[in-house]
Amino acid sequence: MRRQRHRTRGNNNKEQNNNATANLPPTAKVFQNGIDINTNIGEGFGPYRIEGEGEILPFVTSANIACGAHSGDPVIMEAALEETRYYGLTLGAHIGYPDLAGFGRREMHLSPTELRASILYQLGALAGLARTLGFDISQVRPHGFLYRQMMSDLRIALIVSRAIAEFDKWLVLIGPAGPTLLNGGERAGIRVAGEAWIDRVYDSTGHLLPHTHSRAQIKNPQEILRQATQLIQYGSVTSSEGTTVKLDFQTLHVHAKIASAKQVCEQLRTIMPNACSLTCEPYNIDNETESEHLYLAYSE
Repeated sequence: MRRQRHRTRGNNNKEQNNNATANLPPTAKVFQNGIDINTNIGEGFGPYRIEGEGEILPFVTSANIACGAHSGDPVIMEAALEETRYYGLTLGAHIGYPDLAGFGRREMHLSPTELRASILYQLGALAGLARTLGFDISQVRPHGFLYRQMMSDLRIALIVSRAIAEFDKWLVLIGPAGPTLLNGGERAGIRVAGEAWIDRVYDSTGHLLPHTHSRAQIKNPQEILRQATQLIQYGSVTSSEGTTVKLDFQTLHVHAKIASAKQVCEQLRTIMPNACSLTCEPYNIDNETESEHLYLAYSE
């Protein structure tokens, strides 16, 4: 028998969920009580740490811990798990390409077999440490170049989704809001949650500007809160070209490097007091379809 899942804020009435999701795609997430706020923690290695990670934890609902590929090591991961438990947050795995020197942001291309193995390795490492504290991973969030690939590369989205499904079909995959994420999750049989950033600039297609772009990041705290308010109230952002772009998202991403991060996150919670964690149940696909998706995901 499966262990009881670790669930926090945001559990919904099952009958309400069934009625609300009747006409939605199987990967769509519907929240009755609010939107998730996620952050990344444990993004250091050895003596190196990201300052301010702990200061914003009281204002988020879920924390994604780096699993040792783009950053993180066993000692840092264990400390991050303790913080996650202390604040009662939903636990996420922050996965990326094995690129400590480049913080997972450099362009890297692994074979499907290599990428699958790397994802399973990272999930296994965090799950093993989490088990000693008595709770489970609930969500998975890609990082850096892997995250950017999932904006438009369905093949990568399917490899990532299928590896996660192999590990645990209860997990929610967080990724860039858009059809690529939805299609990858649906084909692999896992739930997904589209993500929006409050401090990053989008282009007119709904894609984030790359980190190397001069206008990639919003640096003024008031402008960050203005974008957050627009996302929460209207489900949209103003693109770099000045157009309004709709985003289908279920979680907002914040991080310690945001300008005036603690104050911004505190204000964010006053704007959306009903923030809640992501929870879900898996859905099944028939064996023939699953075999087909497995072949497509891992074929070289």
